[in-house]
Amino acid sequence: MLKIQNRLLIASILSGSTLMCSTVSANEFDMRISDDAIQGNFSFFKEDSNAQFGLGYFYKDEDEAINIMNIDLHTKGQTAIANLPTTVGIGFSANLFKEGPLKGSAVGIGGSVRVNIPESPGLSIETALHYAPNVLAFGDSDEFRRFRLQVNYRIIESADISLGYRYLNVGVEEISDNHTFESGAFLGLKLSF
Repeated sequence: MLKIQNRLLIASILSGSTLMCSTVSANEFDMRISDDAIQGNFSFFKEDSNAQFGLGYFYKDEDEAINIMNIDLHTKGQTAIANLPTTVGIGFSANLFKEGPLKGSAVGIGGSVRVNIPESPGLSIETALHYAPNVLAFGDSDEFRRFRLQVNYRIIESADISLGYRYLNVGVEEISDNHTFESGAFLGLKLSF
């Protein structure tokens, strides 16, 4: 089992290194905070394709600290939903997590949708969901869920503020039950450069 986790981590790092060695045309840093949790994500966009590579870290101050690291690989494109400009991302999110004796990893399949509201310039609604079934969950986990819903407002061309809700949950193999790492509101700031 440990060999599979190590192979997953090595493959994710190699994929990310390949993308970073290519010309990068845009970067984003996104931070979300609540009263007892903080999450940061850094994303790279490849210049000549729709590929997006991201690295993230989530920390929650509990009796036993919660640490979750994610490595993401998505393809993003533009579309329209009900004539509203929309950005859709589809891909994978590799997650390594630890809370006290509970530790494991999972590769979630999913994506994100961001819908811009033309009647209110700068306003958008964004959601993201990744799910890892048993076959893609390792260590103490038998499934993994990551969900986020947020409202964004672009305050300047290169900065968004957000208000939202996030949910991080893992199925615990040993007790055949679910354990929630986080379920609550957050404030966010995204910088693009």
